[in-house]
Amino acid sequence: MAGALPQLLGRVFGRLLLRAASTLTARRAVGARGEKVAAAYLRREGYTILERNFTTTLGEIDLIVFRDGVIAFVEVRSLMAPGMVDPLETVTRRKQQRVIRAAQQYAALHGLAEEDVELRFDVVSVLLQEGKRGGEVRHVVGAFGQSARLF
Repeated sequence: MAGALPQLLGRVFGRLLLRAASTLTARRAVGARGEKVAAAYLRREGYTILERNFTTTLGEIDLIVFRDGVIAFVEVRSLMAPGMVDPLETVTRRKQQRVIRAAQQYAALHGLAEEDVELRFDVVSVLLQEGKRGGEVRHVVGAFGQSARLF
């Protein structure tokens, strides 16, 4: 009887861990799919994709794109339809600060100076539907960080 409780707890916690792992995997799959849709949309709009998933110890930038002398650091937010919340509303102030810090590091690594190129922060929301390719895309140019100085 004494060994039954640890076994039971092990099975319960094991199931919880598997459920959490499968939820995380599903969330990552939705995010990756949304980033692909966003990248395709931005290419159609004339942007060149410079980087995907630029990662530093300070944060991650989903897409870094270039068009008309402007480098845009793009945060992609993806949700499966029907969504209870607008994906754009999920970009918190903390997330914005992490993207800004990662962008500062990107600019430093690439020797970008303020007078060389305009830098801005965009958000692309992608509302995906099960079983359908693509998704509903909204691109907010200059979504945040207008007052934040990179340099």
